[in-house]
Amino acid sequence: MKPTHMKLQPGFCPTATVAGGAPSSQRGATLLVSLIMLVVLTLFAVTGFNLSSVNLKIVGNFQQQKATEAAVQQVLEQVMSTVTIFDAPAAVCLPSGNAPSGTHPNQTCAASTDILVERPMCSYTTTAKGYTKKIGELTPQDTNWQVRARYTDPLTGARAAIVQGVAVRMLAGNCPSWPYP
Repeated sequence: MKPTHMKLQPGFCPTATVAGGAPSSQRGATLLVSLIMLVVLTLFAVTGFNLSSVNLKIVGNFQQQKATEAAVQQVLEQVMSTVTIFDAPAAVCLPSGNAPSGTHPNQTCAASTDILVERPMCSYTTTAKGYTKKIGELTPQDTNWQVRARYTDPLTGARAAIVQGVAVRMLAGNCPSWPYP
């Protein structure tokens, strides 16, 4: 058999073949595609890490805010469970019981763990229903109060200020007009 000669075309590069007929040298296209895929996967991993760390910070801040609000609400419930707060001459810092420094509305507590409970503000009064006879100043009245408490966590900076309304039946004359003297 005579060897046949092939005509070479411009741009044609003959390559030697190995067993199975695959070319023995590659031009690097597979390597380039693999590197691009690796870069894309790395970008996905970095983006996922950044998103998860941001979400973790958001959840931590939300949790701290809710804990601060719960602490303020607990102190408000404690204060309103007694009637003595409505006779209080001034604001109070709890749980220490100390008086705050400064003047309203810039009062602050000395201890960083204290929650400032401002002096309750009497909104309005109405004569209590069900009483037909008025005996001097012993006539009961339904009084409506606003109780304010606020706290700033010194470590995280989380702030909470809660205003809660409460109705209390008291003897007449116990609801001073605002602003208090």
